[in-house]
Amino acid sequence: MTIFRFTRRGLVVNALRMLWIVVTLWYESGIFSYHAKRCLWPDSSLKVYADSASPAHLLVVADPQILDHRSYPGRPALLTYISQILVDLNLRKSWRAALNSRPDAIFFLGDMMDNGRMPASDKEYEQYYHRFKKIFKDKNNIPTYFIPGNHDTGLGTPSMFSPAAHSRYESHFGPLNNVVNMANHSIILIDAPGLVEEDHQRHGSGRSYAEWKPASGGTIDFVKRFGQEHKSGPTILLSHIPLSRPEGSDCGPLREKGTIHRGVGLGYQNTLGKDSSLFLLDAIRPSLILSGDDHDYCVFTHKFERGGTNMQIREVTVKSLSMAMGIRRPGYQLLSLNPSPGSDASYADTPCLMPDQLGIYLSVYIPLLILSLLVLLLHSALRSRTWLPNGMSHRKNRSQSQPKLSSLVQKTLDGDADGKMPLPVSSSSSEVPPYHRGLSWTFTVDGRRRRFSCCVLSIRSSPARFASDFLRDVRDVAFYPISIILLVSFWTFMD
Repeated sequence: MTIFRFTRRGLVVNALRMLWIVVTLWYESGIFSYHAKRCLWPDSSLKVYADSASPAHLLVVADPQILDHRSYPGRPALLTYISQILVDLNLRKSWRAALNSRPDAIFFLGDMMDNGRMPASDKEYEQYYHRFKKIFKDKNNIPTYFIPGNHDTGLGTPSMFSPAAHSRYESHFGPLNNVVNMANHSIILIDAPGLVEEDHQRHGSGRSYAEWKPASGGTIDFVKRFGQEHKSGPTILLSHIPLSRPEGSDCGPLREKGTIHRGVGLGYQNTLGKDSSLFLLDAIRPSLILSGDDHDYCVFTHKFERGGTNMQIREVTVKSLSMAMGIRRPGYQLLSLNPSPGSDASYADTPCLMPDQLGIYLSVYIPLLILSLLVLLLHSALRSRTWLPNGMSHRKNRSQSQPKLSSLVQKTLDGDADGKMPLPVSSSSSEVPPYHRGLSWTFTVDGRRRRFSCCVLSIRSSPARFASDFLRDVRDVAFYPISIILLVSFWTFMD
């Protein structure tokens, strides 16, 4: 009699292996390049004259805010360390994918390090900064510019902040305020936390911006001098803190949740003050404003009147590149600058979204892990049993136990007159199952009892053997995805 098995170990295990290999390769590497390649430079929105140079391409990154051991107070040290590794790995993947767009310049909108403002020894700060440079490695030496965020230099004067925060920032990232000229555009980078601090002093004195004597080298002084010296050409303003806007203003469809609310607290302020915002708009008159700090995407158009003329200036708050900043889809911004003087469209920008890393863990890896374990559990259970279909006769083979098995099956299929099953027959041969269980139904037709037997289930392995087979299958399937994850992670960290 031919014995049919519902599953074969090699087929099921290999199928799960292939599934996990494809899934891990895609979600650990391929999906990042896929999203980056789909986000193209918005050059098509610009009218570039034939005799002009190609548009300048700027990659804008906001709030990477790399973690350290102080980022999650109260969280166990081991869990904090694991979080740090996972976030660093995600940042490296997103950064490497973003660099594939080959920008001409890179701009960071502040909050490079989560705790750059906190007290630390020079050695500890250097190690922290070195981690940032390792994550955002650039083999092509692309010009890179930074503006300070409140996590870099602090905001206000709390005793918990390091008095060396400003000097450390300037020695590692560059000046607090700066102007960069590219493609006939002036890109003005301001120290927004410094502006907030000086604005509090001005407001406390009861003086207007026209009456206020700015601190030498401060943000207000820098902005006033730029406004006086700048003669022509479009200007783009970069500020870590978004400008003021009416409460509850809409941020557009790419916003994940809520809007930007006014608020202030220990070491932060959600938006610049109304007077500060009007001062910047009036003195600089930018064509575009790019800001950070909020972590989520927001587009808002500022409307104000100057000299009887109504002006509208668009501000884009760029998404954080980090998966740890309370958003599901991290991102960055691509900005194209039109070098053609007098062109109607001097710039064009587009947001780029990176994969939902938390969604990959919760919606892909965990469900697939549970499904794989259930499949292997069922597979091991079915492999430990043999089904003998009814109505088939045993074929002779070399095993002496075969006639005994055939006889037992026949008795099981026929049954006794009262429908009872025969007792199991022991045998010294490994081919004879320890016991059998039949699937049968008894019913009455024309006053006579009829018995229908479907098949016989033969239990072939002990619980220990069953557990051993199951764990071996789990090991054989898990080896490949774990190896791929480790290799991709190692390659990402070492690249």
